[in-house]
Amino acid sequence: MRRLNPRAALSAVLLALTGALAPSSQAAPADTARTAAWFDAARDRPPLVRQFLQRMPKGADLHSHLSGAVYAESYIDWAAQAGYCADTTKLELVAPPCVEGEGRQRLATLPNATYNALIDRMSTRNLPFAGKTGHDQFFDAFAVFGPASDLPDRLVSMVAELADRAAAQHTRHLELMITLQGRAVRKLGATEPWPSGGADSTEFARRRQWLLDHGLPELVAQGRRELDTLDAAWQQTQACGTAQARPGCAVSVRWLQQTTRTGPPEQVFAQLVYAFELARADRRVVGLNLVAPEDHPVALRDYRLQMEMIGFLSRLAPDVRIALHAGELALGLVPPEHLRHHIRDAVEVAGAHRIGHAVDIGYEFGAIETMRRMKARGVAAEVCLTSNDVILGIKGRDHPLMTYLAEGVPVVFASDDEGISRIDLSNEYQRAALTYGLGYRQLKQISRNSLHHSFLPGESLWRQPGEARPVAACARVVPGQARPSAACRTFLDGSERARQQGALEADFERFEREADLTPEAAPRKR
Repeated sequence: MRRLNPRAALSAVLLALTGALAPSSQAAPADTARTAAWFDAARDRPPLVRQFLQRMPKGADLHSHLSGAVYAESYIDWAAQAGYCADTTKLELVAPPCVEGEGRQRLATLPNATYNALIDRMSTRNLPFAGKTGHDQFFDAFAVFGPASDLPDRLVSMVAELADRAAAQHTRHLELMITLQGRAVRKLGATEPWPSGGADSTEFARRRQWLLDHGLPELVAQGRRELDTLDAAWQQTQACGTAQARPGCAVSVRWLQQTTRTGPPEQVFAQLVYAFELARADRRVVGLNLVAPEDHPVALRDYRLQMEMIGFLSRLAPDVRIALHAGELALGLVPPEHLRHHIRDAVEVAGAHRIGHAVDIGYEFGAIETMRRMKARGVAAEVCLTSNDVILGIKGRDHPLMTYLAEGVPVVFASDDEGISRIDLSNEYQRAALTYGLGYRQLKQISRNSLHHSFLPGESLWRQPGEARPVAACARVVPGQARPSAACRTFLDGSERARQQGALEADFERFEREADLTPEAAPRKR
């Protein structure tokens, strides 16, 4: 028997869903109204809200760091299987041999107290224990679990964990940040020192060509081979395409190539050139991002230069999509001068299509104009509520979520580093509902936004996403219609993004029609 290619099998499933149900089967207004009323009535019962939102269809998680999204327990388990030890004094993972007299105990035999302390060290679960700010504990955690993430074949288990977790929450699509060939690219970039007088577009062009002439294309090929191996291995581990397929097989996984923003300019530029070339060469890499603390001295010093680098490369490759951490800052963390332009520069200079965090908008010069440009250009704000609270101390009324919504800026919810923060995507929807009073229709639209603003290839299903108005080819469908028109089917066949959006509408139709909405939480008659 010929084994189905997992990607082809998933595509066939999506096509069947879109053909049978969506977009013609957008949820009936009565079902939507009933669901929204139940949600409003249940708002003062958080466990019911959590249960509801866990089952509610969620289009995508677009801002997720692969290494930070894995829970500490998984890292400890994988390291234990490899014979690793715990430094019981520093609470770190260390390679064998495990000599207990030197404070190195086998992970497999750790007492419960040490095991829990190690989890606290690798997360923000217990900040009083850490004795640090949330900011420092968060970023320090990466170094602690780093040895486990570098173990052979660990990337496979990491992707499988995230895909299964997404499927359990009815999330269709993940865009995960990863670094392919990072060490080799930085080494190549370091061989061509940055000019002491700075750089302009002429220097960018010369330096880019130098990289292309001195081995960068081979590193792109190696990155693609690395991704081939990872892609095949995690799907095999999940038994994708077989009758025993794990739930995560139904989740679409794509990649954003990371660039570390805290290195010297020659290395940052080399990483950016690599990211653009990799995205042009491999459609699984749907875009790029900058990572590492935005408040790092080098990141602050070179912020404008890095935006100019990205803007230059984007003009050469306008089809490459850009998501940038920008405005993940707060007053007191940095001087006020650094709060005035980061989001604006990411939009105007770098040409970003999505802005990660975007928390400091209230301190920016020309903030209203920047938000109007984001609305007009469809630049989405990736809102990470728990992360912003833990790292920056920004929450409640101080968070700009409601300002973005009021100004019409498209918003998506994202988990950021759910393993370190000890959350999941459903938690972010619940936090938005309980803290800011967002209703079901608003949450549903934000779920739709996540696929509309994904970097999946193809046109969007929505002509006006905020009003859920389909494109002209699919505009004449009605709820309950068995199949879309020929024109609509042709449109869906040509767009992976639209097929996922159509399948999400099918998910919503089933959810609203079949959800067992607990009667005792229904609105009471007065």
